[in-house]
Amino acid sequence: MKLPLSEFYVRLQRLLVAARRANGLKQSEVAARLQVPQSFVSKYERGERRLDVIEFLQVSQSLDVDACELLMKIGIGRDSSKPPNILERLYLSADNLTKLVDANPSLWGMLLGYVAEHKLQELWLSGSEVKYLGKSDDHDRSNKGDHIIEYQGEQFVIESKSLQSRMVQREGNTWYGKAQVDASDRRTVTLEDGTQLETTLLMVGEFDVLAVNCFAFEQEWNFVFAKNSDLPRSTYRKYPERVRGQLLASLVSVTWPPEPPFTENLLEVLDQLLSERRSART
Repeated sequence: MKLPLSEFYVRLQRLLVAARRANGLKQSEVAARLQVPQSFVSKYERGERRLDVIEFLQVSQSLDVDACELLMKIGIGRDSSKPPNILERLYLSADNLTKLVDANPSLWGMLLGYVAEHKLQELWLSGSEVKYLGKSDDHDRSNKGDHIIEYQGEQFVIESKSLQSRMVQREGNTWYGKAQVDASDRRTVTLEDGTQLETTLLMVGEFDVLAVNCFAFEQEWNFVFAKNSDLPRSTYRKYPERVRGQLLASLVSVTWPPEPPFTENLLEVLDQLLSERRSART
């Protein structure tokens, strides 16, 4: 990768400053480790002084970062035919990102959700028997369901959810947890009698299959699947019984190994749905 020398030093300067701050170090602490005046650190961080190779290696060591990794972030030594990965684009190390995720539970939850959708597609929705058709728009409140697939000539919608990490526990050889099965925000739904309701709850029949990733149980990418029609209904007392029967519970119990209505085999659930559809047509 060809990079103007001036740009190289600017990027290096930013990375060294970011590395020091990420490790919670003051300029004076870095200087003490290097056994140099604080002005030495201040000058290279402001771009007033350029480091030679030996100095760069010493500074990297004092910051507890890998010198080669820093150079890779700048673009030195990276295959220029490939686009930079997300760490290179953000000038982050894997350790930096790990610390950010560990310190921010909401970031972990968001990341886990999107990674789980990718893993679901990779493990179950990209085989010879299941054809992946696409993903619904996250911002379309009227269309729930994360993945649209085709199985034996029929289309099905799969809603992907994660376990609530704080509710996970183990008893003997069985893991217990709960998945939050609702929408991210309130939206208007239409009930069987035509009346409309503002709610975050998902509806019976709004999608075909619920897929819950069980990563929080054993740190493995296992999934359990259940038909929408087999999921528990809402028990929210402010809704009359006729309304509760059309809405899904916001929290659904999940175990590993799976217990009804869940199974670890998506094809088993799809076969049941396929049979039900074909029977309804005859």
